[in-house]
Amino acid sequence: MNQYNWKLGVVLSLTTALMWGLLPVSIAPVFGSVDPITITYYRLAGGGSILLIWIYFQKGMNVKANFTWENLPYLVLAVIMIAANYYLWLIGLKYTSPSTAQVMIQIAPMLLLIGSVWLFKELFSRKQFLGLVIFVTGLLLFFNNKLATLFDDLNSYSTGILLLLFAAITWAIYGLAQKRLLRDFGALELIFVILMLASMLFLPFSQPHQAFVLDSVTLGLLIFGGINTAVAYGCFTAAMHYWETPRVSAVIAVVPVLTLFFGYLQQLLWPNLLPPEPINNLSIIGALVVVVGSSITALSRNQKAL
Repeated sequence: MNQYNWKLGVVLSLTTALMWGLLPVSIAPVFGSVDPITITYYRLAGGGSILLIWIYFQKGMNVKANFTWENLPYLVLAVIMIAANYYLWLIGLKYTSPSTAQVMIQIAPMLLLIGSVWLFKELFSRKQFLGLVIFVTGLLLFFNNKLATLFDDLNSYSTGILLLLFAAITWAIYGLAQKRLLRDFGALELIFVILMLASMLFLPFSQPHQAFVLDSVTLGLLIFGGINTAVAYGCFTAAMHYWETPRVSAVIAVVPVLTLFFGYLQQLLWPNLLPPEPINNLSIIGALVVVVGSSITALSRNQKAL
């Protein structure tokens, strides 16, 4: 792997992290004007449409997409799971906050790791176990001021936490199905197919006309949701081509910290756009610990197994 590819991998990984870190801060203000189903439809359809253009200019007609009866169940599973993930994450974000949504969704790669060990017999090393312990510790620190009452009363915040947990589970199942599908599809082609099919699940229940009466700022944020989806997944896929997957995952693990940073900027520049994050200093430390745990786990994939 030459130095140019290494540098490009870093840039693509950072771009992915920036997109995912910015996403909840940019999409949350749209809730007051567009319902979650319609937001999800526009994110999926918009992201898929942009990826189609990306694929055309990158590969022309030289695409890899081998539809068979054998991979059809995995494709159906992937489409249903990514659709559920997008919707559950969005509702979870609506009931909690941007930083909470991005910290909770970090559970997804941990579940994917456990699922890969179980289904694909991948190794689980001592360092990965250490990373998992650090990750759980970070979660406890992040929710330090809410642990005692989090599930005593099923309020909107605790409901949001449960929805985000289910979103993480659905993403992990999607990731496992994707592993199998990548034998028959190119990575970008697969993401395009999954996003477009998933958008069709939401179309009958969405109200696309809501976008036609939005003010320029809200419309811009909604459009950015689709652009964000395409850029994030496109750069993520390309990054894994130019750089080792564990290193890409380690860079992307900083997403919760970036979300905290973007939330802080939003409060400084546009304080009326979103309410302040309900977190304290220990919660910020917890988010950092979550990042450390995720990074250790990602970078330890080739270590000796337990």
